[in-house]
Amino acid sequence: MAANKVKGIRCGVCSDTFSARMIRQHNDANMISLGVRVVGEGLALDIVDAYLTTNFEGGRHATRVGMIEALEG
Repeated sequence: MAANKVKGIRCGVCSDTFSARMIRQHNDANMISLGVRVVGEGLALDIVDAYLTTNFEGGRHATRVGMIEALEG
């Protein structure tokens, strides 16, 4: 809950590989959060792999990231 309060952090909660890819592609997330009671070890490894191998798409998504950064001051 507090990760996104830290300047420069864009953290997303992931419980599946699709979410991990989307937070990187569309929001340029630089941190992920996994619930230990929700995600098993094998799935956690798959989620981290999906997150680490996905790149930010930029384009129209860069506008949103810029708006988030502007809120940080």
